[in-house]
Amino acid sequence: MSLREELKRKGHPLGSYLVRVSRDEMEVYLEGPREPSPEEWAEIKKELSSWGLVGILEKPEVEKDRVVVARGKPALPGEDGRLEFLIDLTQGPRNRDEHAVDLREVNALISVKAGTPILRKIPPKPGHPGFNVWGEVLSPPPVKEAAFNYGEGLAPDEKNELLIARISGCLIEKQGRLTLTPTYVVEGDVDFGVGNIRFYGEKLVVTGSVRRGFKVQVEGQLEIQGGVEDETQISVTGDLILKGLLHGESAQVEVLGKAWMRAIEYAQVRVHGDLEVEEYILQARVQVEGRLKVRGDPGLIAAGETEVGQEAQVKVLGNDSYVCTWVKVGHPPAIFKEIEELNQERLLLDETTEKLRKALQLGLKLQKEGRLSPEKAQILKKVQGLFREKMLAQASIQEKLQEKETALKEYLKYTLQVEKKVYPGVRVAIGPYEYQVRQLLEGPGEFALEEGRIKFKPLTSGEEGS
Repeated sequence: MSLREELKRKGHPLGSYLVRVSRDEMEVYLEGPREPSPEEWAEIKKELSSWGLVGILEKPEVEKDRVVVARGKPALPGEDGRLEFLIDLTQGPRNRDEHAVDLREVNALISVKAGTPILRKIPPKPGHPGFNVWGEVLSPPPVKEAAFNYGEGLAPDEKNELLIARISGCLIEKQGRLTLTPTYVVEGDVDFGVGNIRFYGEKLVVTGSVRRGFKVQVEGQLEIQGGVEDETQISVTGDLILKGLLHGESAQVEVLGKAWMRAIEYAQVRVHGDLEVEEYILQARVQVEGRLKVRGDPGLIAAGETEVGQEAQVKVLGNDSYVCTWVKVGHPPAIFKEIEELNQERLLLDETTEKLRKALQLGLKLQKEGRLSPEKAQILKKVQGLFREKMLAQASIQEKLQEKETALKEYLKYTLQVEKKVYPGVRVAIGPYEYQVRQLLEGPGEFALEEGRIKFKPLTSGEEGS
């Protein structure tokens, strides 16, 4: 029997001790009457080394009924590779500040834009080898690379290190597999259970209503099968379908595409494309860059202010209470807003330029009289430069205003068609021209600009818009 086998099975005598090796060959220990003296230990160390043992301790360690004299070094395991999410998947209220949370921000719907990194591979960390008491190398267990588990809408990058969204949409996880869908359906209401929504994709459908105070921001199309309550904010880059009632003075809706709505009460609406309203617009602030139709039942616009960039078609304007109702056609909101901003900028420039003019006149007078110090001469030079700069800015603004005024002339051709009647209290504008309705007008007819005046003229069934 070899010494190695003997040490493992029954031990090998060494003086008054029996030397043993553990079954895993990671420890050498002595069995004997007592702990060896320093002199004995020096001799034992030499003998153990001569046997080929390694990891011999500087000093024996007493453990219960044995004395450990040598130890191997176990292999240290490494870490398998793992996947790290690069987007926030946690759900629940977000901190508003250190003292409060926002119960409407719960991150229940995870939506990302195309190109967004979703996952990152963290490479594995290899372990460190060890050795047993015979000096044999002990290899650490192998480590594993992490692997992406993905479906539609996702793909790894060229280095296979990142998982990237190929399309915009909602991230769905089923049994550890990630997919990205460009369409998503929110079952029920947008409320505290769902929270505010930010959606990127082709289309989002809400089968219920958007409750008070919530926000829905959609880069794509949006369909709301219920209504929209007060203090909500809806923004859509595509088209909007709203099958329920939009109600509330503080409700705000902006649509970059076209929109179809059932009815609007008191809300603030801006549509960059065309807008079709099935039933009515009541006491609302509505801006439409394209065309407007309110042709269902009752097909009414009453109270509030409605601005339409192109033409409008409606069944009834105003009501029998003669409530003040503003309807403007050929009145593109974006251009009028630009004109308003340019006029405000011009007023500020006029004030600044007038102050500079007075300072310049005084400086030139002092210069002519020889009473300007070198320091004040430098100031005068700066004032002259600034005055020229402001004069050029004034000319630029005036040129832009003329361009906008010219562009507005193209919108004067648009008309406001009324199928049934127009009540007193209605005010109609086409471009900068206005018309006050003072008596009941029967339709079908249209308001149109002729020779610098707005006139209401009858329409035959063939002339009436579809």
